[in-house]
Amino acid sequence: MKIKIKEPVNTLTHFATCILAVFGTIYLILNSIGELSKVVTLSIYGISLISLYGASALYHGTKTTKEKEIILKKIDHVAIFFLIAGSYTPVFSFGLPPVWRTVMLTLIWVLAIVGMVLKVFYVNVPRWVSSVVYVSLGWIALVPLYHLIKAFPMPAIVLMILGGVAYTFGAVIYATKWFDFVPGKFGFHENFHIWTMIGSIVHFVFIAMYILPR
Repeated sequence: MKIKIKEPVNTLTHFATCILAVFGTIYLILNSIGELSKVVTLSIYGISLISLYGASALYHGTKTTKEKEIILKKIDHVAIFFLIAGSYTPVFSFGLPPVWRTVMLTLIWVLAIVGMVLKVFYVNVPRWVSSVVYVSLGWIALVPLYHLIKAFPMPAIVLMILGGVAYTFGAVIYATKWFDFVPGKFGFHENFHIWTMIGSIVHFVFIAMYILPR
């Protein structure tokens, strides 16, 4: 029986990234055993990464009824907020002094949860609105940047910025429909997903190199 995939490029690339995220998460956890705070924060990060790419692969690969497709879309969009908060959890936990740590972790998770709830009820807002919200939340690290610069060496800061730039560039492509080379096959949506993957890979390298050994 021939399997029909709704969006082949988006599905296969994000399914592959989901598998990589599973192995990456296992690697982070195994190398954190004995340090409970690292196990917890890196598990949250890893699960958020797996959730995003798993939900995306499922949504973009499944041909189903309109009602079920909307549910999958909501899960996919909710997972974006989960990943943003999950990605910052180990960064803020190990890169900020106590007061700033508490403030920023509380802020990022409250905003992410609000975003998740709104996406459940308003999943079909204009793509530019979603992009602005994602990017704004994604650059929240600029608020405690002074402390992060003190906590991490410059190569680590560069990696964080490069990851953010990749995510942002992807969001701009998504909002503007740029780089729509072959619409429906390899268009702006596929390019958006590829830049999201690049951002995730760069951020994972940062986590593995500068959070894990701390």
